[in-house]
Amino acid sequence: MRVASYRAGEETSWGVVIGDHVSDARQLNSAPHTVRELLDSSDQRRWLDTLADPAARTFALADVQLQAPLEPRQDLIALGLNYKTHVAETAGGRGAKPPDAPILFGKAASSVIGPDEEIRFDPRITQQVDWEVELAVVIGRRGRDIAAARALDHIFGYTVANDVSARDLQFLDGGQWYRGKSLDTFCPLGPWIVTTDELGDARGLRLELRVNGATKQDASTDDLIFGIPETLASASSGRTLYPGDAILT
Repeated sequence: MRVASYRAGEETSWGVVIGDHVSDARQLNSAPHTVRELLDSSDQRRWLDTLADPAARTFALADVQLQAPLEPRQDLIALGLNYKTHVAETAGGRGAKPPDAPILFGKAASSVIGPDEEIRFDPRITQQVDWEVELAVVIGRRGRDIAAARALDHIFGYTVANDVSARDLQFLDGGQWYRGKSLDTFCPLGPWIVTTDELGDARGLRLELRVNGATKQDASTDDLIFGIPETLASASSGRTLYPGDAILT
């Protein structure tokens, strides 16, 4: 299923996307008000199945404004140097050594915007803005010290993220990754979350990024150095992941 958040008129809501229509959660009594509330619910599947029922009322997707599919509960977790092609492109094209273990860093929740919103920055603060399309993992079940073999049990679904960076800030004074990655608008998410029953462990997915209509990246999740199970095992080592947390691969 595809789960989206959006603005319809003066209201915000969420629903299940079916073709070019959306089945809105507001038609259900006592339904969660947001995707994050859905993820906190023990009845995730019941709500989704009810909205996906052919008898449910729908309206045109074109009539809503898509927003980020969820508001992260806390700062996002992201991985550095986890796509082989990106590693090869670093250091001015000379490449970098692939990491021996996942490189984790934080990205501010306040940097998240919707898929169609503009990325904005102040040229007085940064003049080296870069992009990177990535698969984002959305947690649906709480867990700590998650074994790689059990990772899928804790994933609700996947969405697409643009890990925007201010490179001059990122590498300032020996390394300021959080600062360079966390400016407002530096994490477009969306357009929706696709649940794991459709994508499994998300292998073989094509990721394409365009800037002003020009293709800048054309990659695949097969290019990941550390796959989804290994990533969750590392990200949850010694810390709890909660429903609504997002991890950029």
